[in-house]
Amino acid sequence: MWQPLLESFKKKLTSWKGRHLSLGGRITLINSVLSSLPVFLMSVYLLPKGTIKAIDKIRKSFLWGGEGERKRINWVSWKKVCLPKECGGLGVRDLGYFNLSLMGKWWGRLAAKEEGLWRKVIASKYSEGGGHWMDWVRNGAGDCSSWWRDVKRTDKADGESSGWLAEGFRLKVGEGKEVSFWWDEWCGEICLANKFPRLYLLSEGKEKECCKMGTMCNGTWKWNITWRRKLFEWEEEAAKELSTMIEGVKIYPGRPDEWEWILSKDSRYSTKTAYSFLTKEPRCLTQEKVFRRVWNPILPTKISAFNWQLLLNRLPTKSNLLKRGFSVIMGDGNCILCQEEEEDATHLFLKCKNVRWIWKECARWWGINLEIQEDCWKTFEKPGAWTKNSKIRKGWDCTWSATVWSIWLMRNQRIFQNQEMDPGKLFDLVQIRSFLWFKAKNAWCYFTLSDWISNPIACLTVNCGGKS
Repeated sequence: MWQPLLESFKKKLTSWKGRHLSLGGRITLINSVLSSLPVFLMSVYLLPKGTIKAIDKIRKSFLWGGEGERKRINWVSWKKVCLPKECGGLGVRDLGYFNLSLMGKWWGRLAAKEEGLWRKVIASKYSEGGGHWMDWVRNGAGDCSSWWRDVKRTDKADGESSGWLAEGFRLKVGEGKEVSFWWDEWCGEICLANKFPRLYLLSEGKEKECCKMGTMCNGTWKWNITWRRKLFEWEEEAAKELSTMIEGVKIYPGRPDEWEWILSKDSRYSTKTAYSFLTKEPRCLTQEKVFRRVWNPILPTKISAFNWQLLLNRLPTKSNLLKRGFSVIMGDGNCILCQEEEEDATHLFLKCKNVRWIWKECARWWGINLEIQEDCWKTFEKPGAWTKNSKIRKGWDCTWSATVWSIWLMRNQRIFQNQEMDPGKLFDLVQIRSFLWFKAKNAWCYFTLSDWISNPIACLTVNCGGKS
């Protein structure tokens, strides 16, 4: 059943040459095409874990430039790749969680009480003598279709988040005709029968709905729970706690009972909110600010992807290649530009004597005091208080990106083409590239290349949109 799906992936990849695309281009194709191919099937069935693993293997290989049986280095773990961009990933969909989120839409449609033949068939086959839709999917007949079996399994398919779907729905009491007072979770996270087991045993209305557990008095709902006998003192305390819990919930005749999806502002189920819940990661505001700058829409996607690898220290520098057991071109692991120290990211982009001049020129050009920190992350994270202006910060991020990208290209030209480094030419390229990138996404900026080279801060504060 799933082999045609895998074949569609392989067929799609035959027309793409991953090694001729930049990392940014491959990211775009994965997010826009490869992750969308199985959407229809994932909306109807739960994909077997083996199938998801096979698809991920194809996507992973394409991301890092592999073709056919040829493997490339996976520089970042797939779990991290599937994180949102602001959390340090590439925003690639985790197919397992996305599959669950899509299948959850059937729960959402049942909760919204959508009319249609499909609902009538399900109700007649799986309602088993009554109850609302949540009873159908939690219990239901053992002998059922493969589709309905997958719909039921959606809530428990992920071991770490078992029960996630049912916990996301809450009953909002209206007229109370469809809400079991003791057995539905309408007041708190667990049903009252489990929270107050002793009181449940003593209740005269064990199977009654909410509308039968009180009366309307002068237009106001009053709860009236009757007991089989007089309560003991310690039972009275529990009864008071129960009364306190439910006193804020009223019955409104004529208003239907509704199921709310608590993760969404409009209370309706959505794939987006379900996926966000399943993939939630501990928040780190400092990291989020940095990664939002990394994925600045002003920058070309391939440059943002390069910055992402650089800040994670996952570029194929000599140091990283040697750590992974690979041999390097031109002998040892020393920096190709100075031949004095090991070529790691910090040395190559910040500390090498042949690139320090470039950063000094950038600081002079911008008229700032640039402090080089102990690594690339901290240097990018803390450029200085002068970047509080958002336009200036975006302009500086373009300059930073143009600088590290130009250094990387120069390094590769030195290794593979034996070209000599020309610091003056490299700095000229930094100015031109940063101008072109910023101008390409900001057509409302009226400054020229000569204006940009003369005073970039003045361009960003005076000539953007004709306003100062």
